Amino acid sequence: MTDSPRDAWDQPVQSAPEQAPVVNPQDDDGALPDTRALNSPAQTQPGLFHALGLNLRAGIKLALGHTPAPAELHSGLEQCLLLGTLLLGLELGGSFLSTEAPALFDAYGLNYLGASWLLSLFMLLLVTRLAGGTRASFAPLLVAFLSAALWITLISQLLWQAQQYLVLSETLTWGLFVVLLLWQWRVLVRLLHGFAGARPLRAFVLGGFYSLVLLASLWILPRTELWYTDEATEQATQPPGARLDVETVFYAQPGLMQQSLAALQPQRPGVTDLYLLALGGFGLEDVFLKEVEFVREQFDRQYDTAGRSLILANNPARVSQYPLASRPNLAQGLQGVAQKMDTAEDVLFLFMTSHGSRDHRFSLEFGAIELNDLTPQQVRQALDDAGIRWRVILVSSCFSGGFIEALQSPETLVITAAAADRTSFGCGVDSDFTYFGTAYFKQALPRQPRFIQAFDLANSWVSDREQQEDISASQPQIFVGDAIAKKLDNLYREPKLQTAFSLAMPDESSACDGDDSQSAACQP
Repeated sequence: MTDSPRDAWDQPVQSAPEQAPVVNPQDDDGALPDTRALNSPAQTQPGLFHALGLNLRAGIKLALGHTPAPAELHSGLEQCLLLGTLLLGLELGGSFLSTEAPALFDAYGLNYLGASWLLSLFMLLLVTRLAGGTRASFAPLLVAFLSAALWITLISQLLWQAQQYLVLSETLTWGLFVVLLLWQWRVLVRLLHGFAGARPLRAFVLGGFYSLVLLASLWILPRTELWYTDEATEQATQPPGARLDVETVFYAQPGLMQQSLAALQPQRPGVTDLYLLALGGFGLEDVFLKEVEFVREQFDRQYDTAGRSLILANNPARVSQYPLASRPNLAQGLQGVAQKMDTAEDVLFLFMTSHGSRDHRFSLEFGAIELNDLTPQQVRQALDDAGIRWRVILVSSCFSGGFIEALQSPETLVITAAAADRTSFGCGVDSDFTYFGTAYFKQALPRQPRFIQAFDLANSWVSDREQQEDISASQPQIFVGDAIAKKLDNLYREPKLQTAFSLAMPDESSACDGDDSQSAACQP
C-alpha cells in the first residue's frame, strides 16, 4: 500500500474525482436522474481572497484567546504571502505616521525587517519541532500565527499612535511593549498545544523561549527605521546663518562658559541677591532667543540682576556670544552661579523656554549640532549638585507641567506654561514671543512684580486669549513650596527692588488690589 501524494507543505493532495459513468437521459423506470449531484464538485475550495478572509477571522479568534480548528484555516504559500504583505503594509504605515515630516523611505529598513522576520520564522519552526509537531502541522500553525500576528500588530500600531497623544512615561511605554509581547507568547502557546500536540507545560516553556529570543534581538540586530526625517530638506529651509561649523562651535564652548561665568558678580553680604539663568533651547526659531534676551534685560532693570545674569542659548545669530543651551553647559552654569552666590541666602531664577514633548522632554535643538534633550530629573539633579537652595523655576514649553513633580521642594517655586498633558502656544518662526512669555513677562510682571501673584494675572491673560482664538486651554500651572513664599517676601524688601516696584504700572486686575492689598504677600 503506497502513501497518498502530498504537496510542498506535506499535506495530502485530494485526488481528482473519477469520471461519473455515462447514464441515459432516462433510466429503466423512465425517471430523470438527479443531475445536481453529478454536476457539483466533491468539495468547493474558497477563492484566494475568500480564504484570506477566513484566515483573518480565525486570526481574530486566536488573538482573543480561542484556538481555531485546523479545518478553519486555509494554508498554502499564497496565503502566507498575502498575510506577509499585509504585515509589511502595517509596518510601513505605522513607521511613516511616527516619523516627523518630511519623511523619506529608507530601503535599509527592509534589511532589518527581513532579518527580524527570518529570525522569527526560524524560531517558530524550531519550537514547533521541539513541541513534537511535523512539517504537515507547521503549515496551518504558521498561517494561524501570521493571521493572529496581523491583528496584534494592528493593535500595537494603533496604541503607538495613541501614545503620541497621551502622556506615558518611558516605564509605561516599555510596559505596553511587554504586554504585547506576552500577548504574542500566549497565542503561540495555544498553537503549540492545539496544533503541534505539545503538553501545556512544554508549550508554555517553548513559547517563553521564542519570546525571549525575539526580545533579545532588539539589541542584537542593528535596527534601521523604514522612514526617516529628511534633515537635508529641514536644513535647506533654515536661514543661511543656521548652517554652522559644528567643530568651531564645539571647541568654543569652554571659552564661552569661562567668559560668561567670570563676568558674574559675587553676592553682597547682608543682601538677598537674585541671580538669573535664562536658557533658550530651540535654536531654529528666534522666538526663544528673543524671550531670554528680553527677560535678562527686564530682570537686570527691575530685579537688580545686572552682573548676576547668565544666558545659554541655541541660535546662529548669537553662537559666538552665548554658550550653547546644552545639558553640560546648564550643569556648569549652575555650578558657576552657585560659586558666586550665597546658596543659603540668595535666590536663583531659572527661566527655560523651548519646545516640549508629551513625555516631558525639554527640547535642546540646534540643527547639525546634535544635543540631548533635558528631562525634569536632569534639571533637578543639576540644581541639587550645584547646592542652590532657593529656586524660582519657570518652564515655558508644551507639556511643561510634567516638570513640577520632579522640581518641587519647600524652597522652590515652579511655574509652567502648560499642564502636563497640554500644549502651549505662540512659538514658531514668525513669532516674537510665546503666549505665556508675553503674559508673564510683558503683561504681568510690569503690573505685579511679585512672582507668585503675577502668575494669576498671566494665567488669566492666557486663558482670555485662548478663548478669543478658540484654541484648547493650555492650563498654566504653579507650585509654591512651603518656605519659598516667605523667602521671596524678604527679597522684595531689598531697597533696589522697592525702587523698581514703585514704578510698576497700576492694573485693576492685580492680585494685590482690593481686599488683599494689605496682606503680607502684597507688601514689598
